Amino acid sequence: MAERSFKSEVLKLTASEGETFRGEGILAVTKALLQSGVAYVGGYQGSPISHLMDVFADANDLLESLGVHFEASASEATAAAMLAASVNYPLRGAVAWKSVVGTNVASDALSNVASGGVKGGALIIVGEDYGEGSSIMQERTHAFAMKSQMWLLDPRPNLPSIVDMVEKGFELSEASNTPVMLELRVRSCHMTGEFTARDNRRPPLTVSEAAAAPTRDLNRIVLPPANFLHEVEKIEKRWPAGIAFVRDNHLNELFGPEEGDIGVIVQGGLYNNLNRAQELLGLSNAYGDSELPIYCLNVAYPLIPEEVVTFCRGKKAVLVLEEGQPEFIEHELNTLVRRGDLQTRIVGKGVMPRAGEYTSDVIRKGLKKFLEEWRPSRALPQGEQAPLDPTTASQIPARPAGFCTGCPERPIFTAMKMVEREIGPTHVSADIGCHLFSILPPFNIGNTTMGYPRTAGPSPSWATAASGTTA
Repeated sequence: MAERSFKSEVLKLTASEGETFRGEGILAVTKALLQSGVAYVGGYQGSPISHLMDVFADANDLLESLGVHFEASASEATAAAMLAASVNYPLRGAVAWKSVVGTNVASDALSNVASGGVKGGALIIVGEDYGEGSSIMQERTHAFAMKSQMWLLDPRPNLPSIVDMVEKGFELSEASNTPVMLELRVRSCHMTGEFTARDNRRPPLTVSEAAAAPTRDLNRIVLPPANFLHEVEKIEKRWPAGIAFVRDNHLNELFGPEEGDIGVIVQGGLYNNLNRAQELLGLSNAYGDSELPIYCLNVAYPLIPEEVVTFCRGKKAVLVLEEGQPEFIEHELNTLVRRGDLQTRIVGKGVMPRAGEYTSDVIRKGLKKFLEEWRPSRALPQGEQAPLDPTTASQIPARPAGFCTGCPERPIFTAMKMVEREIGPTHVSADIGCHLFSILPPFNIGNTTMGYPRTAGPSPSWATAASGTTA
């Protein structure tokens, strides 16, 4: 079931070379896929990339005209299995799902495709659902990328950067024979902007053409003895190739002055928040003219040793902005700095919170602490932003998460509440999905929430232990 219709917006996807494309982030991602000559797309619904699947569905006529195969997958696992098409054939493919919960479901297929490697570019678009707007456990994709050695892109939140990372993501995947993950936070998915379009490209080889001429390579199948060679190949071939591509194509960016005794290293997706925090401290403006040197990691994994050492050389201290924990990037930066025989101090969780979203205000507070220690001579605005007065705050209506108006799941929980009038309270073991909103008022149903393996489609069971029945 689509969350909304994009029938009118998908007409923008036909924009040709030199035209200005305006729209939401998810539309820009779809346009970038078409400009890249993608051969197949698929995925599973889940915030914040649900709308990406809606766009795929509403643009299916255009996809078919270009020879692009589209599947609305029954689960993230089946979506990840689509990437097998890129293992033996030079097919570019992209799949999408929600953050770590989706990656958990897809993990078996992802581990296998990451082990055997790919011939065609394979892109996994992950809706990174971390922070204030999240509805799931607070984990990050970074750990999975490191575990399976798949490269992780974290583009700056503006449409030209996002489009460029999609296109470069395919090239990076092919250059290193490695699947690439591209994470998009909720604000990146729904922000609006513009970029200069290029022509859509029909894939050089379509899925149907590949299926008509099957090939088989035992060295790509994850079974002994090939699986032992895959690990060696990752380290000796794919890793250096990935590092070289990121470095040579300047996927990471530098902002601010070239020289300085302190600096900031920031995840690409946090760059806008950092610049706003600097504005509040008088260190930048709306155009990003930063007073501090900034190294922006559009590629969050792997880090590029030469770039890190070059940026840190000559600096007393560098602040690293990395949401969540463990602080993978901070640990790796310390290692690279020591290997480079530098005395630069890497400052991260010492001034920044270990958990929670790095909003502009959170970064402002941490950056201020950093500057007070490492550049005390710099005058900074004093005081904190005045909180909303209680009278005004009380007039703002609460907006707890809940079902959409007209949701067909509402009657199910109404019926369960009616049953409870007869049999009394029940223990309901809940599963993930929109139906979790039944846990909150007005239904107040559900004692636990556990993910379920969506191998046969989204059909969760709701067990009522007290009555011994299943609703």
